[in-house]
Amino acid sequence: MSAARKIIGARLREIREADPYWSRGDLARLMRTTATPEELPHVAHVPPLTDMIKQWEAGKHTPGPRYRRLYARVTGKPEADLFGTDQPAPSVWRPDGLNGSFTPDDEERLILAAARPVRTDMVVVRTLATILAAQRRLEDSIGSAPLIAPTRAQLAAIEDMIGEARAPVRGELLDVAGQWAQFAGWLHTSNEQYSDALACFGRALEWATEIDDRHLIGSVLSWRGYIAERRGQIGSMIGLSQAGQRVRRGTADRVTALYQEARARALLGEATEVDRLTETAAAEAEETQPAEARPWEYYYERPGIFGLEHGLIYRILGRTDRSQNATAVEHLNAGLNVLSADMRSSEWAGAFLYQLALAYRQAEEPEEVMRVVEELERIVNRLRSDPLRRRLDALR
Repeated sequence: MSAARKIIGARLREIREADPYWSRGDLARLMRTTATPEELPHVAHVPPLTDMIKQWEAGKHTPGPRYRRLYARVTGKPEADLFGTDQPAPSVWRPDGLNGSFTPDDEERLILAAARPVRTDMVVVRTLATILAAQRRLEDSIGSAPLIAPTRAQLAAIEDMIGEARAPVRGELLDVAGQWAQFAGWLHTSNEQYSDALACFGRALEWATEIDDRHLIGSVLSWRGYIAERRGQIGSMIGLSQAGQRVRRGTADRVTALYQEARARALLGEATEVDRLTETAAAEAEETQPAEARPWEYYYERPGIFGLEHGLIYRILGRTDRSQNATAVEHLNAGLNVLSADMRSSEWAGAFLYQLALAYRQAEEPEEVMRVVEELERIVNRLRSDPLRRRLDALR
């Protein structure tokens, strides 16, 4: 607790208790009464707002811009007199671009739970799940890098909640926490920050193991196999991909792990084994049941995603066997062409555009390479994605 927050908190309490004296509940009601029609939907209701006022006065955290304006209106004092030069920190739970996914009451409940982890209840857990789902989809539109810092801060707060959580809420919280750590691991992986990614995946494994979530365990091991690929550790890539295949048949994660092992075999030039694995993966992809998918598997519900994986594998084989490039181009184009315009301009789709350009280059079709490069350049300029920019530079 900083000295500045304690000073501000003491000042707010002194003003509230001065004549005509308001209880915290009175002040909460006045704040809601003073809010404009545009502001009111974003102001917490009286019971949680009363608790927030108590936390502010205790100096545990300070009001954000919305509540500072309301304090000024209710008390008739300038914001500078109430809060000095202190600048409120942006909300950990609402990164830029994440709007409309949960209510102000939900947000403040999370703030209070982070300040006092013992407060964590099922409403908090459900709100966390809502935010995580929204952030997964936000990444599609803004890229992964802007979400790393807020997700790291969120994960630290969730870890504190876990330290205090007990049954019956603990198991449900660990479920969401494990997925949050998995998502953080992906964000770091996407930005080639592999040590940080492995640390996040380690937390995900710990929490998934505590609740015996074998599906999440398999998914995380498969992601660690992906990092092994990035580091050139093909033996580990194969072993971890096979571990990921132990999840239930008919799941997108198992299909992905099959394709990942096929990619490892392609890197080793084992074409026969590649054909076997891709045939199995394609067949099992037809058996997936979106209605039974786990929340993080929404990624694989995107149209054409497994076709893109298929094309990538044969692009790798095409490095030494030019006859494979036609197959790669066919599958990569088919997968990209069924994406919506928003999806096709996402960071993850840009990675497959890069693979398509490589396939065209290997097939010695320079005009097609340039066409894809121009599309990839537009994505890089919009998202300012460093990993994609490095790939773009490699094509020039």
